[in-house]
Amino acid sequence: MRLKIVRDLTPEEVEQKIKSFERLFDTSFDKFQELFLKQKLNSKFTAAYYEWADLVDSYKGYVEGGELNYTVEEFEDFRPEQAALLTAKRMELLHQLASPRVDSISDLSRKVKRNVKNVYQDLEVLKGLGFVRLSRRRGRALVPETPVKEITFLIS
Repeated sequence: MRLKIVRDLTPEEVEQKIKSFERLFDTSFDKFQELFLKQKLNSKFTAAYYEWADLVDSYKGYVEGGELNYTVEEFEDFRPEQAALLTAKRMELLHQLASPRVDSISDLSRKVKRNVKNVYQDLEVLKGLGFVRLSRRRGRALVPETPVKEITFLIS
């Protein structure tokens, strides 16, 4: 089974993608853009130019304003044993994380009316699948969040 996952990239992932373009073309974006705009590059580089430009623009917005807005669509092969991990309770956690902000694992537990320990264990499973991130905020509180905006199961 294949999954189509639409998710937000982290600032670190955007930065890594920008660096991979720099390594691939052995130049900075500014120099690449100059060559592209002067039409000194083959048209086969058009897609790379636009993707790189979007990455750079998004990252500049993040540096200047603190918000990163870069979404990707990825396809993954999903084994049956991985699919079995997506229980109804875990899917409920993903749904809850996609709605208004959750302040902590305890907060999420209250919202879904479940034990904190069980919610934490389920979040760890979802984290292992790449559907959840746990980050520290306000001192020691672990805050769960999902970068995933859409998961589509592709049967064929």
